[in-house]
Amino acid sequence: MPKIFSQEQIGLTRVLIDVCTLLATVASLGAVPVINKFFTFYNYYLKPDHNDLPKLTLLVSLVGYILFFLFTVIFKDLIVRKFSGNSPLFIEYFYAIYPLTFFILAYNMLEAFAWGLHKTIASNFLKETGIRIASTIILLLFAFSGISFTQYINFFWLPYAIAAIALFLIVRRTGELRLTGGISNVTRRLGRRMFVFSSYVFSSNVFSLLRKTNDILIISSLQGLEQAGLFSYATFVISFMEVPQRSMYAITTPILATAWRNRDMAKIQELYTKSSITLSIAGMGIFGAIWLSHNNLVTFLGPEWTSISNIILILGIAKMIDLITGVNNQIIQTSNFWRFDFVCSILVVIISVVLNYIMQKRIGTIGAAYADLITVALFNLIRYLFILIRFKIQPLNLKTAGALLLGIAGVLLVQQLPFIWNIYADTIVRTMLYITLFGAAVILTRLSEDVNNMWRMMKAKVWKP
Repeated sequence: MPKIFSQEQIGLTRVLIDVCTLLATVASLGAVPVINKFFTFYNYYLKPDHNDLPKLTLLVSLVGYILFFLFTVIFKDLIVRKFSGNSPLFIEYFYAIYPLTFFILAYNMLEAFAWGLHKTIASNFLKETGIRIASTIILLLFAFSGISFTQYINFFWLPYAIAAIALFLIVRRTGELRLTGGISNVTRRLGRRMFVFSSYVFSSNVFSLLRKTNDILIISSLQGLEQAGLFSYATFVISFMEVPQRSMYAITTPILATAWRNRDMAKIQELYTKSSITLSIAGMGIFGAIWLSHNNLVTFLGPEWTSISNIILILGIAKMIDLITGVNNQIIQTSNFWRFDFVCSILVVIISVVLNYIMQKRIGTIGAAYADLITVALFNLIRYLFILIRFKIQPLNLKTAGALLLGIAGVLLVQQLPFIWNIYADTIVRTMLYITLFGAAVILTRLSEDVNNMWRMMKAKVWKP
């Protein structure tokens, strides 16, 4: 993208994604967390022909989308006044939020059902790979076919539409998702509880997402889309670390919901501990590889991108803190103490917005990275202490520390290599050497049962006689 777009244009694409992701969460009106929490109950007690949860959540989300549309029309003048000074490009292409928000909302709904039906591989592939492939194709068309930036933005929603339609077809083939008539006994029995739950967790999710996106929105408002483009590219790089995390969430959410239903604390403790060590290993593997080539990234991007290295380092440390604490968010949200997450989210969002505003005013764009580090650390510390005190479980052990130390040692060792030929060869060699050393050390020390099992399966397939 930096070879095709200006920093301002990159900033616009990032702001559009962040704004529309936030708006899609708001427009769902709590339907997605309700699916995550209660779909296993519906599947357990009802046959597909009598399962009315898909119909109810669809209607709620449609109402939410209509309300969002009316809100943006009514308050568009206020939005224009806020962004027209430093980010006029966002106002020019404001119309792009409508189709993009719709298809992100549709995908979020379908993804929740896919998780409940254990179709996590398909949903994660479409989200992590499918959308990127489609986006890259459109990007290449822009670069080589001569289409204008306006035409590119006009098709910016298409990858999300393709992913949503593909996931709909996959989920529909299971036969478990039908729009039935009438209200089921499960809905009558759980309706009030579902409404209260959705109100709290929906608000918590909105605040949590606002915590993650307020930095880029404040940057675009205070400093303009160029600095938003710089910060967004750093977040693009660090977003690779979120891939194993989202996969872990997809796998564990329905299992945790079932475990809470069966009051199986041993299972919850097992998932909590395994998620921490597995995500720590995956995070160190990705972050170490990224950091070893950060100088090559700056060389590729150009001298005006020099400050991106420090932002990547700070955001990477923040993401590692998030990964080390495992699936703490899912444990709380699928338990009967999800109200705590709501209160916690409000507190942390207020701190995040205040920190972002003050630190960006004082030290510029890098202030957003420091604000993110502080709020992520605080948020996870609060969740960690709550689960420890209330449920007497915690995920950390010496294996987690071992994964971090092995990763740091691998980075320090590979950093001693001299520069190799060009930035591409240097990046490939450093990445492969680090992953080989770190991976071998993790497997030999048996830090993670899941990693070693995966290694045995891969070895059996490759060296099968």
